[in-house]
Amino acid sequence: MQPLVKMKSQWEVKRPIKERIKLIQDQAYNVSGKHISYKEAKKLVQDMMQATHYKNDKYQVYVASQEETDSMCLTDQFKSMGITYLSIKRLDLEPIHDWRDLQQIKNELCGEDREALEIYPSEHRLVDTANQYHLWVIPKDAQIPFGFTHREVYTKEQGGGFQRVGQREKQK
Repeated sequence: MQPLVKMKSQWEVKRPIKERIKLIQDQAYNVSGKHISYKEAKKLVQDMMQATHYKNDKYQVYVASQEETDSMCLTDQFKSMGITYLSIKRLDLEPIHDWRDLQQIKNELCGEDREALEIYPSEHRLVDTANQYHLWVIPKDAQIPFGFTHREVYTKEQGGGFQRVGQREKQK
């Protein structure tokens, strides 16, 4: 996988802002069956235009920080903490779930010393509109209060299993 390169937002196209807002309203309705206000849609478009976007040979990543992630915090204690949100999708829009790719993206954009969460929410908070994956990266000085306490990484030669989709077929 090639390194990620900063790119222009797809929302910076030469499309009138009102048209972009209408597009967001339509997409929200198509996904949820609920209407969002012009003001809410405008805020979403502005957030998307201000966010940083990266791309490589395989993935596109949308990166949002502070103000936008504060709106995703359900309790005040996590607001203003400096959480970074990564929205990751493959360019071919196929499912990802190659954990090592997601780890590499997190490391490349946020640092090896930061931890991230991928949430499997209750059904009433489920957002599943595309083969898009969401990581919430906590600040450098914070640590997720559960998980493994040491590093242990095996390769196939060390007795580890196949780690990549299609890896078994390629080695036959």
